[in-house]
Amino acid sequence: MQSSYKIKTAAFNRRMVNSQPQKIVIYIRVSTDMQEDSGLGLDAQLRLCYDVCQQRNLEVVGEFRETVSGKINFCDRQEFIRAVEQAQTTGARLMVAKLDRLSRRIHLVSGYVDGEYFEIGTPDLIIAESPDMSQLEMSIRAAIAQEERKMISDRTKAALAELKKKGVKLGQTGRTEWVKRARDATSEAIKVALEMRSRGVSYRKIAQTLNQHGYTTSKGGCWHQSGIYQRLKSLENENNQIL
Repeated sequence: MQSSYKIKTAAFNRRMVNSQPQKIVIYIRVSTDMQEDSGLGLDAQLRLCYDVCQQRNLEVVGEFRETVSGKINFCDRQEFIRAVEQAQTTGARLMVAKLDRLSRRIHLVSGYVDGEYFEIGTPDLIIAESPDMSQLEMSIRAAIAQEERKMISDRTKAALAELKKKGVKLGQTGRTEWVKRARDATSEAIKVALEMRSRGVSYRKIAQTLNQHGYTTSKGGCWHQSGIYQRLKSLENENNQIL
């Protein structure tokens, strides 16, 4: 798959125009259908990218969005391929909001930066969150992020193993109890959210109202529109199953 795509990009390499750094193709990505349906993840990424383009007088010549895991190879991402082709034909740079929106895998990030996937036709990458980041720094940050995720995973597994030794029941039963406590702690807030949503109030406005009136999440934090969306969507799915 990878080698056949290199043959495909060779045609683009021959007809690439001279690089014009002021041109930008934006690629935004979320990992789940729920994130895509809510529009929250994509909208936030898009705003960040456009803010940077406006500040730096960059011209957006393409915009592509995709719902796909960050672990999947670039060649298996249809919209990513289209974004790269658009950048190649216009001499633009490829912009992502954050480095992990390109990929969460170090070998994919490094492979892109080193030109392994699209050879000499690889568009320069710009990260909206840190637009002055060098290509070398991108590879280093990807390596650090991957190591941090591994360390967190290892610590979590060790903690769960220790709890199991102490006789604590893990699994679905423990998760069900946790969900119940969280819902009990936020029941009043969700009642307010349901009433407001029935009147067509946006998730953003609902979150603002809950925070203004002192309602907190189960962890004592502030409400965000994504959290409101997920809770109400979960209740809607449960009600549909009962009906």
